[in-house]
Amino acid sequence: MSHNRLFRPGAAAIAVASLLVLGGTAPAVAASGGDAPHAAARHHREPLPASYSIPGAKTYPEGIARQQGTPFFYVGSTSDGTIYRGDVHESATKVFLPGGKDGRTSVAGMKTDRAGRLIVAGGATGKVFVYDTRTRALLHVFDTGRTDTFLNDVALAPNGDAYISDSIHPTLWHITAAELKSKQVQQPLHVGVDLTNSPMVYDDGFNGNGLVVTGDGRYVLLADYNDYAFYRVDVRTHQVVPIDLGGAKGVSGDGLLLRGNNLTAVTELDHPEGQISVLKLSHDYTKATLVRTVHGHGMHSPSTAAVDGHDLLIVNFQFQIADPKLPFNVVRVHV
Repeated sequence: MSHNRLFRPGAAAIAVASLLVLGGTAPAVAASGGDAPHAAARHHREPLPASYSIPGAKTYPEGIARQQGTPFFYVGSTSDGTIYRGDVHESATKVFLPGGKDGRTSVAGMKTDRAGRLIVAGGATGKVFVYDTRTRALLHVFDTGRTDTFLNDVALAPNGDAYISDSIHPTLWHITAAELKSKQVQQPLHVGVDLTNSPMVYDDGFNGNGLVVTGDGRYVLLADYNDYAFYRVDVRTHQVVPIDLGGAKGVSGDGLLLRGNNLTAVTELDHPEGQISVLKLSHDYTKATLVRTVHGHGMHSPSTAAVDGHDLLIVNFQFQIADPKLPFNVVRVHV
């Protein structure tokens, strides 16, 4: 989630590269005779929608989670905590969990895990909510017990642990796989890494934002949104190391995705038309080279993204835009 309209660093120009929006698969070969409908069903696949609408005039959706092994994705409202579910084959999303329930008055980042749990960062509530995607049952509420906090994004580790960024309080929060499996609903949310005396300095505005866990589970890569900076956080030693961007300017991470050593950062900071930055990381994750940046393609003040095959599903947040472009939506960008 961004707060750049209240705290906005200076703009920086970045080279623009093209990216195609998914247009769908090739048309089916026409079949003849009475078996035509069956042949068409075998050979024809409907193109996936280029965008997915989200109900409401004041929804301001921020986080998104793509549930693997299903056609579903989830999007949440920062304004009232409603969680919507979409099917990648259908152009409209529907209410999955109504806002306000369980004290969930606002939500930001979210992820689904292999057990079918939806893990949701609760923003200024200081809580993380966990739901069963099959039954909609509330499984857990993890509570920081703090009011000076904004739980922004969620990242999952290979061992099933979850890490949560905090944009206001200098902390990387941590939920263990055992805590997620527990039958206990109400649980404290524990500090994973205290960032107070680290190289990552928290200033006014939104700081810790997008985050990912490396494939070996050793590091969390965390974006400092205000400062256009990225950090490698060692979850064992708690060492925090700045990631050298090699002189690249204007790269920020509201949402992060990591595939191998390719880091994708999505932001609207200084770019209302959206910006996707693709960076190549060194083997130890301490250096990054900007490969390309992408603007446009249906993005409109986006926040974050989820991977769907070779595509990105990108949330058009439109944070603090008084008259947002409706309907709010998620756009599909082919990468």
